[in-house]
Amino acid sequence: MSDYNEYGFEVIDDFLPEDVASKIELMFLGENNKWEHTTQVHDRAYGEGEYGKHKTDNPKFPKEDEEYLAKFWRSNKLELEVNDIFNEYFFPKIKEISHLELVEYDVRCNKLESGDHYRSHIDNYAGGVGCVYYINKKWCWDWGGILHIGIGDELKSIFPKYNRLMILNNTKFSRSHFITPVNEWAHQPRFSLISFNKDKNRS
Repeated sequence: MSDYNEYGFEVIDDFLPEDVASKIELMFLGENNKWEHTTQVHDRAYGEGEYGKHKTDNPKFPKEDEEYLAKFWRSNKLELEVNDIFNEYFFPKIKEISHLELVEYDVRCNKLESGDHYRSHIDNYAGGVGCVYYINKKWCWDWGGILHIGIGDELKSIFPKYNRLMILNNTKFSRSHFITPVNEWAHQPRFSLISFNKDKNRS
């Protein structure tokens, strides 16, 4: 049984051919990517009802009276430019791992700078399969920006290693996860390509 079905996520290192991985890195480092900064503050995100997208019974995650918070940059321009690469390399692999009839995907090109972060959240509402691809060729452990996934009483940390792809099983699991703030001493922004992929048989 693969990690995708047993634990809810699969990590694939050295995912893209090196020339394609380098091409994506250069695209993200471009000077005219028109990054837009977003700050999100959502109350009732951890409770019941219409806005309770991130509710979890795990006592080590936020309670009902807390707010979901996120700060990040996004480039719609980059998302259009990487679409062909995603369609050629990413989407077939996601279909292969998930064994689902995926019919639609939503690609996000994100950047985290000093202080940017994502508080605990669950992505099931966005698509049956999620993926995160890491862009930076150099990243240090203490620069922050580390993805953490809750599995019962334990926390699994995913380092943003260059050319690493992580695929999340949002169909079978509801894995709360968060990204720690990027620290002020990080030498560069943290780049990632994210996608939410929708199953034909799941609204």
